[in-house]
Amino acid sequence: MKVSMPSGSTHGWGIAGRYLEAEIAKLPPVEGVTLHCMTRALAPHRPEEWNAINIGYCFFEDNIEILNFTREAARRWDFIVAGSKWCEYHLRIGGVKETCTILQGVDPANFFPLPLPPDDRFVVFSGGKFELRKGQDIVIAAMKVFMERHRDAWLSCSWTNQWPFSLATMGSSPFISYRHDEEDFLTLPERTILMNGLDPTRIYAHPLVDNAAMRAIFAQTHLGLFPNRCEGGNNMVMCEYMACGRSVIASATSGHADVITPDIAYPLTRYRPMVVGSGPVTAVWEEPSLEEVIEQLEEVYRHRDQLAATGAKAAEAMTSLSWASAARQFHFLATKLAARAEFAGKRGV
Repeated sequence: MKVSMPSGSTHGWGIAGRYLEAEIAKLPPVEGVTLHCMTRALAPHRPEEWNAINIGYCFFEDNIEILNFTREAARRWDFIVAGSKWCEYHLRIGGVKETCTILQGVDPANFFPLPLPPDDRFVVFSGGKFELRKGQDIVIAAMKVFMERHRDAWLSCSWTNQWPFSLATMGSSPFISYRHDEEDFLTLPERTILMNGLDPTRIYAHPLVDNAAMRAIFAQTHLGLFPNRCEGGNNMVMCEYMACGRSVIASATSGHADVITPDIAYPLTRYRPMVVGSGPVTAVWEEPSLEEVIEQLEEVYRHRDQLAATGAKAAEAMTSLSWASAARQFHFLATKLAARAEFAGKRGV
């Protein structure tokens, strides 16, 4: 079984590709089958690596626009694997029958329970590339209020975004001021924080780092904040964070719904529909309530003595997510498709 995916250590597809290729290589070979990274149009990322049997792996957030591509994709691909049940649901709406969900993994050798730092500070972590979909504008607005109320509150953020078009979506935020810059875009997250009046002496703004270095950043924080409007997957950064013995305040919709429960996290419950698209509508997301985010921050702050216990439950829950497990699921699927093709060939179908 071949793997046709990007490989890297600073972005989601690269990390997924690197781990899946390594883990699948440990399993028995399955000839004639390739696992592909899929584009936003549900096409193969590397069409030149098309094989006899092809499995696509997809993540998307434009749940209306994707319907333009699903029927053709259903005819073209032997099987399409979704990165979340939310994506699988929308694929099925679009006519894809050969589909299932396989969640992204967590590397237990790198992300494992760590003790909480001393509680002379209350440090909130927010991660993911800086864009409207991931809700860092809600984080900024909520933390501004929270930090003004509590002098021991800090914000630690890892928000580097290498794609200016994605950064520009922050211009649609109803919660913050944003001034786009196509030239010096790598510093836009930090500049946006300062533009919106947060205390710069209580901000840790981290540059783009290797995935393996994230654990050290997580170790200096107490609580994660992920009020994402939409996630096509289970959110790799959030799951890695929880694997380190940390709980999160998070939206419990779209891809987050596959991992966020009241036992291990502080789920947000109030949302409003957000229509996406300046011309044709491309998606409808669920925007968390800013007021509820602030309320949850206050609630956790008052009961911070419970964070260690909740974080331990979160870490235990994340042990069910591993790249080895994901690889075995893909391998089982590849084996089944290869056997089906062989059987059909013997019957002359």
